[in-house]
Amino acid sequence: MSPGTIALIVVAVSVAAWGLFMANLTIRRQRKAAGGAETRESPAKGEGAAAMSTGTPAAAGAGGGQVTVEKVPEEKRKPLTPDQLAVSRRQFLNRAWTVSFLTFLGFFGMSSLSFLWPKLTGGFGTVINAGNYDDLLREIGPENNFQPKFVAEGRFWLTYYEGTGEAPVYLAVNAVDLKMQALYRKCVHLGCSVPHCGTSMLFECPCHGSKYRLNGEFYGGPAPRGLDRFPITLDGDSVMVDTGSVQEGPPRGVNTWEKFAEPQGPLCVPT
Repeated sequence: MSPGTIALIVVAVSVAAWGLFMANLTIRRQRKAAGGAETRESPAKGEGAAAMSTGTPAAAGAGGGQVTVEKVPEEKRKPLTPDQLAVSRRQFLNRAWTVSFLTFLGFFGMSSLSFLWPKLTGGFGTVINAGNYDDLLREIGPENNFQPKFVAEGRFWLTYYEGTGEAPVYLAVNAVDLKMQALYRKCVHLGCSVPHCGTSMLFECPCHGSKYRLNGEFYGGPAPRGLDRFPITLDGDSVMVDTGSVQEGPPRGVNTWEKFAEPQGPLCVPT
């Protein structure tokens, strides 16, 4: 069972328990108010009421006598009538509206949690298995004209890399050792999804014209830096991409791979 499901169950049970508690408390108060006036009536002195005398130092000091407290015998106490025990139409409607509101509140809370709760068992934000290392190298490397591979589950472009790796971010994402990178598809300018242009071999943002080289470095446009990226590790022969750890792209002016320093053909998004 996922953490999100457990959280929804806990919220639903909590709301239901609170609703039952409030309804029970309301019923107790109403019954106590209805029966309190009659059960607290004391008979006149000399008509069956038992007198209980107690002596206290305070009383003795004040008047030198005893304090007399009248107690109503058990047989004189009147039970609640059926009318007092019955639920009136107004009480029923009030409780029905209360239960309906609590039910709506519970479903609204569960829906909100379901929408906001992060997906921790897979998908973006977790470690994703991108595939077999050797197969991926052939797919994105020289054998396939360096065409990047888009992984929708992780929202990243997997690209080949043979640069110098002089910027610190390349060490953080293991780009030099593994000869590949996982570039976050989100433009660092205003967050648009950046597609790859097959003719220019650049990543070109269709929103405001920011352009990035094949290795994600800044090439042109309003973007303040290169594309952000994710760390890559190997688990046996599998390429594991940690999409929960976003590494900031290299600053403007960084150029670590001369082969793709300039566009290889016509641009897809004119400047």
